[in-house]
Amino acid sequence: MALYLCVGNYMTYKQFLYSAGLCTILIPLPALADWSANFTPPTSPSSSMRIDLPSGLDISTLIMLGVELDGVDITAMLSLDGDDFVYTPVQPLGSGAHTIRLVVLGDATQNKGSWNFTIDGDVGGTSSEVISDEPQMEQAENWLRGGSVELDTLTEISDRSFDRLGSGRASRTIVSGAGDLNSSLQKENWDVSARANYLVQTEHSLALTGNSLDLGEYDISADYTGKNMIGGLTLGHHDIGLDSNLFSGFYRRGASARIGSSDERVMAQGFAFHPESISGARNFTGLNDDQNRLEGATVSIKPFSKDADALKVTGVYYDGKGNDGGTGSALNDTSSKASGWGAVVEKIFGQGLFSLRGEYAHTDYDADGDIGAADEEGGQATTLVMESRPFDSLVLLDRQADLVFGLRYDRIGTFFESMGNEGLAADRNAVTAYSNLYWGALSGSLQLSRETNNVDDLSSMPTDRLQNATMNLAYSFDPQTGRLAWLGSPYLSFTGFVADVNRVDTPTNYSGDDTDNISDSWTISGGSGYTDWYWNASYTLSQFEDYADSTDDTVNNFVSFGLGWTANDRLNMSSALSFGSLRNEDTSDTTYDTNINLGLNAIVIPDLVDLNLDYNLNLSNGSSDSPDRHILNSEVEYTILQPSRNRPGLAFAVRGSMEDTNGNAHAHDNETSYQVYTVLRVKSPFGFDF
Repeated sequence: MALYLCVGNYMTYKQFLYSAGLCTILIPLPALADWSANFTPPTSPSSSMRIDLPSGLDISTLIMLGVELDGVDITAMLSLDGDDFVYTPVQPLGSGAHTIRLVVLGDATQNKGSWNFTIDGDVGGTSSEVISDEPQMEQAENWLRGGSVELDTLTEISDRSFDRLGSGRASRTIVSGAGDLNSSLQKENWDVSARANYLVQTEHSLALTGNSLDLGEYDISADYTGKNMIGGLTLGHHDIGLDSNLFSGFYRRGASARIGSSDERVMAQGFAFHPESISGARNFTGLNDDQNRLEGATVSIKPFSKDADALKVTGVYYDGKGNDGGTGSALNDTSSKASGWGAVVEKIFGQGLFSLRGEYAHTDYDADGDIGAADEEGGQATTLVMESRPFDSLVLLDRQADLVFGLRYDRIGTFFESMGNEGLAADRNAVTAYSNLYWGALSGSLQLSRETNNVDDLSSMPTDRLQNATMNLAYSFDPQTGRLAWLGSPYLSFTGFVADVNRVDTPTNYSGDDTDNISDSWTISGGSGYTDWYWNASYTLSQFEDYADSTDDTVNNFVSFGLGWTANDRLNMSSALSFGSLRNEDTSDTTYDTNINLGLNAIVIPDLVDLNLDYNLNLSNGSSDSPDRHILNSEVEYTILQPSRNRPGLAFAVRGSMEDTNGNAHAHDNETSYQVYTVLRVKSPFGFDF
């Protein structure tokens, strides 16, 4: 260890910590991914003991090391002597057994060495035992490495003091609120975490689950890290950690178990989920109903190397059922059936400069299950992605730059449908080229794609082609000074897209509409920030032209402007104005919409009285003259007791809202409604560490 080259041969560990920053700059030593240390026990109750560290440890590793003697942290009393940690007891050690531990501190403390030694009370000597793994004494006495619990709750009791409302009014007195729980526990090789939220709403028409008090989302996860194996269990809301044509954005309540080698060369996972998003405690696991369940497994293998950029093959399979609430007899609701399997192959080259990804998936889907007349349909999906970052450290005109090129091919079958990826657009054969540029404060992207439908060449179905281009460019200027200081810190952005759809093939005797249209949209926006205020503005032009005359041609203009001012640390005001026009080119009808928003947030008396106001005006006229609306929301809050950790806070508030509708040409649409609530608000942040 070349530490003495920088700070001397012998120093206290505390002095070393103060000098570590200087050493890191002067001598960039390599980090060691895996290492062990040796221990030399004391020869008498008052003599020094040594922990011999390996040569070559970098500074970032050394400053994370700690030493415990009989469970007491003695790190601050250590000295450094060459490659050794040296500790001399402040008082003679007592006779009997002692334990010393070397640990790496972090999110989860890692044990790097444990040794037992004994002080002989008769002769003053010692004996020692090196413990290569966790000693049984530590397993019994120090099995708990740490943990924490955090709970934040907000509960409101609101009473509608007076109002003028139409039909369907809510209860006069309502209790509402929510809470978030986060906890963790570290035990030997296990890390356990739990997250949950709950909802309170006594007005059942507003309650998410229809219950006054209920569970929202939660997850409980236990992860195991061993010398040769890793694994874990998860219960609650989570996903399977795979983004593919079969599963994407699939975040549901269920259970999963995973196991694999410590180098992640082989990983396997089994899972079972409710196919739809649910909340509440009634179906706690999400697996109560075997007619609403999706089950499957994934296996990932790196056949040639354990490196992060090594070839990786992932296989996935699932089988599921789900009630869709569609047609069916009184005794038999329709239940769709689905299954699918697929494989994903990934490889990274040149330390991230080039990557390849290929995927194939097959699905079988029956929309009405066994009781319906619809046939089961099968579909295939193939995806190939090539992405390149050709420059590792690109610098242009003294500015760091990053450039990405990509090419993607998707062939999603006409009848491809997966319960794990309901948002995937089926029936398309598409090629997409894209590029992203980051150069200092400049960022931009360009995407070109060309796709056709009727992938399975059905004789009764027309074939259309879509070609589109999407682009954006943005630049953030540095804060301007001198004569240009009035510009503040400006920014500009431009986005746009063009989409052209036309008919490629029309089947014989086809009675549907023809397809031939083009649409485009262009937006330019900008703004600037100053010490105590900001402004922003944007303009959008959108056009649609149907050459087949199946639908009307339209032109839409939209302009917006925003302005905000922070008068001081107690007063903040914001405003926004937008104007839009939609013109039907075929009928010459034009509709105009204007929206004005004003907001104010004020600390009237610090830590005691807060005021919030929000006003919104929506005006509509022209060919479609819908009613004008004025909406005002306001609240004054008086803090009786400020909340702090493990001490609840209490506040009283008066909250009100008013909505005025003006029907203009139709007087029967005129209506004014308002309501005023008195609110008692309890905030309770609770937490502890152990």
